[in-house]
Amino acid sequence: MNKKWLILDCNFLCHRLKHAMGGLSHDNAPTGVIYGFLKSIPMYQEMFDTPRIVFCWDSKTSKRNKLFPGYKANRPNRLEKMNDEEIIFETEFRYQMQMLRRKYLKIIGFQNVFCQKGYEADDLIASVCNNLSECVYRDEAIIITSDQDLYQCLRPNISIYNPNKRKRMTAQGFQKKYGIKPARWAMVKCIAGCSTDNVPGVKGVGEITAIKYLLGDLKASAKAHLSIIAPKGMKAICKNRRLVVLPFVGTRVFQLKKDELSADGWRSVIRSLGLKSIRDKVPMGIRRKRKKK
Repeated sequence: MNKKWLILDCNFLCHRLKHAMGGLSHDNAPTGVIYGFLKSIPMYQEMFDTPRIVFCWDSKTSKRNKLFPGYKANRPNRLEKMNDEEIIFETEFRYQMQMLRRKYLKIIGFQNVFCQKGYEADDLIASVCNNLSECVYRDEAIIITSDQDLYQCLRPNISIYNPNKRKRMTAQGFQKKYGIKPARWAMVKCIAGCSTDNVPGVKGVGEITAIKYLLGDLKASAKAHLSIIAPKGMKAICKNRRLVVLPFVGTRVFQLKKDELSADGWRSVIRSLGLKSIRDKVPMGIRRKRKKK
């Protein structure tokens, strides 16, 4: 029987909550991000009618930085660029993510909480998607993220839901919008680069032009075409392949397990963090305790 999985880009989801929920605390410890994250679990479960969730987290370190030291150097969350107040806020934010990953999700009984040293959530998500697509039963999966790099993971059985836009992208929808198959999206990023990750592509070539090149719709005499096939352009494309093609070399193959969700575990986490307002917003898969008449 085919199963349906939600695959969460956890760092992305936590960053969405960073400023919206960042001020909440309990016993002088920050809890806002944890509160928002736990609250979102049953929401997504109900939205897509499945209790099965895979939690994918970024590692603190990145193997991509060794290949390209400038990778993600443009991100605003670098501690060396912050003042004292910002450092405290960022440190508290990272602490909450760490506690979710290492402690609270496991106490509740979620078994598929993944993080691999040197790798990003994108890599783990892509690895899980590859495994689901290759298995006999071809389980369905919905990736919860806003990261367009993950378009390359789209398959007939795998879609992406962007909570920022409240829109779902399917493989068919992607092909209709861009005119290429999702598997070719990685090559588009290799050519055009990725500004959000500070990965430069072929100079003067954006995603639309890169797609035209791949489709053979770019004139051989066009400046962009000449830039792409030039030695400098080819060098940039080859370098970018190792950075943008998912998953990164060496990513583990993750075996998905059945959750062992516990009502006691949920109540324990809620009680310890003082999150009374979501006590009854129980994730799917946990039996609600019947009220005594």
